[in-house]
Formats: sequence, C-alpha cells, structure tokens
Amino acid sequence: MTAKVIPSQSIKMFRYRVHFLAKDLWKEKNPVGRMNLALQLADAASTLARLEVEEAQKFQQESASVLVSDSTET
Repeated sequence: MTAKVIPSQSIKMFRYRVHFLAKDLWKEKNPVGRMNLALQLADAASTLARLEVEEAQKFQQESASVLVSDSTET
C-alpha cells in the first residue's frame, strides 16, 4: 500500500490544517494553549483564504475561456 503525500503548501493541506486547528482550539483548556492555537489558526486561515482566492480566479479564467471557445465554434 502506498501512502499519498499532500504537499505542505497546498490548498488541501491548509484546509486540513484549519479544520484540525479549529477542533483542537475547542478542546484546549489552557488559556495559553488556546492563544497559541488561535494564532496558528488565524495564520493558516489567512493563507487558506489567499489560496482560495487564487483558485477562484483560475476557475473564473477557465470558465471564461470555455465560454469564448464555445461562442467561436457556433
């Protein structure tokens, strides 16, 4: 069985990171631990937001190019 490795800077990895940091934050009892988790979560969430913007822009560009190619074929 081969394990799949997710690149550490990929959008998928940041989605996982945000998900698990949020879960850990809810479970953490120590205020200092919560502070550290909240800071990590904020950093990961802002990076994820930037990656999601890039992904949305790529999607819009691809959709626009499909629409242009469809309109020129008819």
